[in-house]
Amino acid sequence: MSQLELVTESKSLLSKPATELLADFGSGKASPGSGSAAALMGLLSSKLLLTVCSISKGKPDCAKDVKVFDYVAEQIKQEIEPKLRELFEKDAKDFDRVVELRQLRDNAKESKEKSAYSREANELLEQATDCAIEITDLCMKLIDHGIVIFESGWHAVRGDSGAAISSAVSGVMSGIFIISLNLKTLKERKYAQNKVSKCNDLYTALQNKQAAAFGCVTSINTEAIEAVQLELGDGT
Repeated sequence: MSQLELVTESKSLLSKPATELLADFGSGKASPGSGSAAALMGLLSSKLLLTVCSISKGKPDCAKDVKVFDYVAEQIKQEIEPKLRELFEKDAKDFDRVVELRQLRDNAKESKEKSAYSREANELLEQATDCAIEITDLCMKLIDHGIVIFESGWHAVRGDSGAAISSAVSGVMSGIFIISLNLKTLKERKYAQNKVSKCNDLYTALQNKQAAAFGCVTSINTEAIEAVQLELGDGT
């Protein structure tokens, strides 16, 4: 396959209109699947945070945090978003091949042939698991960025910040689901033994970040209750 074909293929899914891409996820096929879905959640979080950073920079109330907005936007544009796009496409392609190899294994007549297909499928599943770990790590960073932007961004667009945090948390949770399931499948391989502690670490980190994220929800909910109660009080 030529370099041009590789580039074209790598862009094929995310270049589709949203309705077509969503139809692909609901088509009943293995790819795009949960790994790409996790990456997509991270991409949505990234775009929402970029919007909040852009809007907040133009507001006098947020002038003191312009450097924060610039830093977060640069991290997303230069590191997080490009990598998530790459991983979105890679996961779809790799898992498609895993399914194909499993079908070849099941249809093979000779045990030697079955073993060869099974080994190749497991090796590729390990790569797909590494991909899921990368996606999860990137979404972890987005949770942190989201909380910072929620606290320092313009108050009127905290709904976008909250949606960004929620999307990033969903990306992490999805990643942990995927990694855990894959490690269960790969339980007899040394790879699974080496990666199980990483999965546990991700789970622990998610619990801590969820608590911080929930704090954002609590704060804005408290503000809403106080505002409504004050309005009611003024009307009596």
